[in-house]
Amino acid sequence: MPRISHWLATMIAATPMVIAGCGGAGTDTASTGPVQDKGKEQKPGELTTPDRRIDLPKANSVVKGEVEGGESKKPTPIAYLYPDECNSKAIQDEPFEVTVPLGLSPIAAVIPAANPMTKGKVELGKQLYFDQRVSKDATISCASCHDPAKGWTDNAKFSTGIAGQVGGRSAPTVLNTVYGRTMFWDGRAASLEAQAQGPVQNKIEMGDQSYQEIIERLRQIPGYRDQFMKVFGTDVTLDGMAKAIACFERTALSGNSAFDKYYYGDPDNAETFKQLTESEKRGMVLFGLRLKDEDPFKVDSSLLAKAKCTACHAGSNFSDENFHNIGVGYDEKTGKFADIGRWEISPPGAKNFAEKGAFKTPTIRDITRTAPYMHDGSEKTLEQVVEYYNKGGNKNPSLDANMVPLNLTDTEKADIVAFMKSVTGETIIVKLPTLPPGPDGKSPNPQDALGAPPKTAQEIRDLHKVAVAR
Repeated sequence: MPRISHWLATMIAATPMVIAGCGGAGTDTASTGPVQDKGKEQKPGELTTPDRRIDLPKANSVVKGEVEGGESKKPTPIAYLYPDECNSKAIQDEPFEVTVPLGLSPIAAVIPAANPMTKGKVELGKQLYFDQRVSKDATISCASCHDPAKGWTDNAKFSTGIAGQVGGRSAPTVLNTVYGRTMFWDGRAASLEAQAQGPVQNKIEMGDQSYQEIIERLRQIPGYRDQFMKVFGTDVTLDGMAKAIACFERTALSGNSAFDKYYYGDPDNAETFKQLTESEKRGMVLFGLRLKDEDPFKVDSSLLAKAKCTACHAGSNFSDENFHNIGVGYDEKTGKFADIGRWEISPPGAKNFAEKGAFKTPTIRDITRTAPYMHDGSEKTLEQVVEYYNKGGNKNPSLDANMVPLNLTDTEKADIVAFMKSVTGETIIVKLPTLPPGPDGKSPNPQDALGAPPKTAQEIRDLHKVAVAR
């Protein structure tokens, strides 16, 4: 499931987007949400084993339902999914220019042709992102698990969904997902538009509801019907909802970090070399990146990529967008994974044992704000993450070839952590939107869906009473 100012950062590219009338894009998919770990305290250097297993038959059922549109009784009529035609004369919108922070690639090439960025779409998507009325009981919004104030995640090992249900994976950050080739830890969504269609009818995250139920509920809100007409020239549809949320999420960009100011800075300016400390520079080399040639500070070249980080954390967003088995969640005693990841969603005829226990490489940008780490939230600190890699992970038959003992010294471990912290960008402040009032004339407060969701039926009833009284 999931605050943004117009960018303060030093910028390298401003990309104007063109409005393309009434288009269509969408597809499948889903998410399992990620409660704080109450287990025993992890000792430094201790390898974690899973303390909670995924119920695969149940997970399969949930994912199958999401891919089919959450239809347990009868399919949603097409008119709720996408429009037959649009009233182009009703559209009142204009292009939205995204200014990309220093260090990131221009985004023009990764914006779908069917969903250009517009001001109206971004604003509508922001409202829908923070609106808990997309969930069955009006308690959960996208921002419940992907809160901009928490690194666009929820800082929980596992997220809590509707009626206190707990998911099986840690909520990944929304930051820089504009560059993603696939979405979710297992990559089962092909785009942000596809991803936006999953959590809203995931039984654990936002409730057992069909797309028809969701769209009918939104159509009862006059403000949304008016906005959809001005943005898309249509009534409220799943297609438009997915596009709007995706556009808003594409504005969540993290860059202009201390690392970026060093790496992309002017080599003729002595201040460029002061952007990173000596520890961060040593960590940068161990991570797998060379220092600027002009930098008077030198590091032993034999240490380059000793930690093997850039084998997966590559490119301007520090992710190869691929899937790797690093042993997380593998129980050596039983020889099984708590969650088999990418393997689960690969169709028959495409199964590859290398994908067993494999998950998508996350970005390290803003990593100081997105703890805990790994797909199961098993590592609470960056120090524990580095120690896990230093030990070579949990051995298993499908372990990635780069997962070997690294023999890092304590100083080297600290330097790598220091470097990763230097890739934290400027704080993105997103002002909570004012949501359009419902049929009763009342507007929900988006703040109500942030933090820990209600866990009991009585708490849910109490929340509704407050909303009605407001």
